[in-house]
Amino acid sequence: MAQSMTGFANQTTTLGEWKLSFECKSVNSRFLDITLKLPEVLKTTEPQIRQAINNSLSRGKVELTVRLERDASSPEAQVDTDKLLELEKALETIRSTLPDIQAPTTLDVLQMPGIWVSEQTNVENLHANCVARMPELLSALVAHRKAEGDRLEAMLKERCQAISKIVADYRKELPKLNTLHQTKLRERITALNVGHDEKRLEEELAYLANKSDVAEELDRLEAHIEAIYESLQNDEPCGRRLDFLMQELNREANTLGSKTTSLTTTNTAVELKVLIEQMREQVQNLE
Repeated sequence: MAQSMTGFANQTTTLGEWKLSFECKSVNSRFLDITLKLPEVLKTTEPQIRQAINNSLSRGKVELTVRLERDASSPEAQVDTDKLLELEKALETIRSTLPDIQAPTTLDVLQMPGIWVSEQTNVENLHANCVARMPELLSALVAHRKAEGDRLEAMLKERCQAISKIVADYRKELPKLNTLHQTKLRERITALNVGHDEKRLEEELAYLANKSDVAEELDRLEAHIEAIYESLQNDEPCGRRLDFLMQELNREANTLGSKTTSLTTTNTAVELKVLIEQMREQVQNLE
């Protein structure tokens, strides 16, 4: 299954006088790396949120931001002046120790625990709703990642078809290329105008033909292409396996180029490496 690690989802819900906003985005990463940005009042929900993400995703750098804002239409709340004075004393101590530190804004102060008081605030309800919104939010993120994965899968299959065609066309040319190569070698020996043992020459030509034989590399290229198709059809994440297969494809293309006996072989190796590199860059984004 080709599922991209790149995705985005957002959601907003109103709970009484409060508005909860969720924004979740993910990019590629070797492992599952979760970063949570939660308001202070929702910090205790972090374990449940992390568990929900772990249950939905296996790889990617995931950043979830939750914003808690007071609804504009809600009744005016009150400021706890005792808490505010305590905060002022704490800030004075900090300023005397770190005079260059940036002062908090009014909004920062209001968001401190205990400063903004409202009888309608139900912390437990906020916690429950925050956690309850995770499945829907993560489903939207997974859907986005899946849609991006479908696009990448189509691109990979297109490149695989192109590689298969190059390999098939090159196989057809091999007998002619081998014959041409041996003919050139014989012509060079004849041009030297020196005596030679024909049997010995035949042995050397057979040795060179075997050394430059690329049938095994072509077979492995085809086998790796089949493995890519199989990985894309599986229900499990395939990013790591495809990354390995890209390395193997590149290895075979390099070996093919090192055995070159003609410009056709060189050009074939170059075309293969261009397609493999295009695939490798996109595979890095798959889960």
